[in-house]
Amino acid sequence: MTSSMMFQPPLVLDSNNGNALKNFPITLRIYSAASDKQDLYRLRYRAFRHAGWIEESPSEEFIDRYDGLASTFAVGAFHGGACAGTLRLALGGAGEAPHSMPCEEQFSSEILKLSALRPQRLIEFSRMAVEPSTINTSFKTTLYASLVRAGFLLTYAADVQIALIAVHKKTSPFYQAMCGFKVLGESASYAGIAEPTHFLGREVRALDERRQGRNAFFSFSQEEVDRARQIFASAKCQAAA
Repeated sequence: MTSSMMFQPPLVLDSNNGNALKNFPITLRIYSAASDKQDLYRLRYRAFRHAGWIEESPSEEFIDRYDGLASTFAVGAFHGGACAGTLRLALGGAGEAPHSMPCEEQFSSEILKLSALRPQRLIEFSRMAVEPSTINTSFKTTLYASLVRAGFLLTYAADVQIALIAVHKKTSPFYQAMCGFKVLGESASYAGIAEPTHFLGREVRALDERRQGRNAFFSFSQEEVDRARQIFASAKCQAAA
């Protein structure tokens, strides 16, 4: 199942002689486990290979077992008909099967601590990637922000309590300053990527308060939340069929 949500970033730029591409019309497609995600896997591969984080593969795709789980969703950001960005969201904790998130393999003790007092619904952001050939810095920034916004929207719609993300140690300070994430753990590598990693977490309530305090870019309507909940419900019914 694949669903589309059109998003016109609320960004006004009058430079570059009025180039229409500066309006950055982006279509966000939400993918369930049953969807054909080949475009996303290939974009991931190009981006992670370009960064030097993974080895060359004949398939030119970057995929693992979590992509096939019913509790995993993915976002594809499309511009001009081409996939330009992607993000994966894995649900876990209360109401989901054990080991449904990549972080449970490497940071199992940290996950147990989060649910020590009461069951918690969790969501892990991972495999975020943007087309490496993108040279327009403003567009690249808009792509990243659009993926984060989509992740926040789906997180809110999924009624989870804690958001998690494993990031490169170099980019960890950005997530801490921008979103208020806290470092829960560290490792020398993560999920097939041999790079120093910080495992970050934040209560969704606090994330949402911070989001609402940011600019209009990260705001979303109740209609968008309802649409996202419909997507989750449809995927759940499909998985149970």
